[in-house]
Amino acid sequence: MDRILLALGGLALGGSAAVIALALAGRSTWSRYGARWRCWIWLLLCLRLAVPLPLMPRADARAPIQVDLPTTPAAPQPPALPAPPAGGAQLPVQPGPGVQGGQTLPNDGPAVTPSGVPEAGQARRDLSRSQILMAVWLAGAAAMLLWELWAHLRFLSYLRRWSSPVTEDAAIHAFNALGDQLDLDERPRLLVCQGLKVPMLAGAFRPAILLPQGSMSGEDLGFSLLHELTHYRRRDIWLKLLAAWVNALYWFDPLMWYMVRLVERDTELACDEDALRLLPREAYSAYGQTILTAVARAQEGEK
Repeated sequence: MDRILLALGGLALGGSAAVIALALAGRSTWSRYGARWRCWIWLLLCLRLAVPLPLMPRADARAPIQVDLPTTPAAPQPPALPAPPAGGAQLPVQPGPGVQGGQTLPNDGPAVTPSGVPEAGQARRDLSRSQILMAVWLAGAAAMLLWELWAHLRFLSYLRRWSSPVTEDAAIHAFNALGDQLDLDERPRLLVCQGLKVPMLAGAFRPAILLPQGSMSGEDLGFSLLHELTHYRRRDIWLKLLAAWVNALYWFDPLMWYMVRLVERDTELACDEDALRLLPREAYSAYGQTILTAVARAQEGEK
């Protein structure tokens, strides 16, 4: 238990340092390197933090099978007696520690066993502190995971009630054409959802692209489908889920919450970089305007 807590604390410190370094490096190398390399680093960091256990075994770890070899105890030697002084005089006796004037002094220190180890009461108190810390950590992680699960199930219930397959020929044609352009053998479902403000990709095991009802057409529809299909091809949703898992494990570290925001930002930027590679240069401005409009609508929906 103590090993898990120590490993958790060490990984939290190391992960926090990595988050700060990546945040600073992203600002200083923004124009030189793209967001794709940061996404790969986020993936490696999240994979390491996802398992809060030490990679190397302890140096003092005992083997699973212990064999005690028989040993022959040495015969005890009688203590040597001092030679009596001449004339039959008695040797003076020096009082030992804890004895003064023939009286035994009280011992105020903690009681120890003959081997120098404190009694079991102190060990039980130390163990109870470890158990309390472990219980608090597990309770926080479980609360985070249950909250994420409840939000996901609630969203799925909303989709089952208010979403339906897209029937517009223009949207279906644009979706199929972009899927062919991206060389997608498997493609997500294309649904329209009432009450949705912006297009989005949802679902890890049964992904679907959700479109707002009756609010997109022409270039806006094509650019939005390109953006979401690029997310699907990059499998960004799995990186976001992994970051959410790490955030649940290290809920006590505020920099892990900040890491989730950085992962969200870099996945969006990397998606835009890949999408722009498929567009002619004269379409960059229109694509950017479509994305900015979607971001503004999403922010209005959160208020």
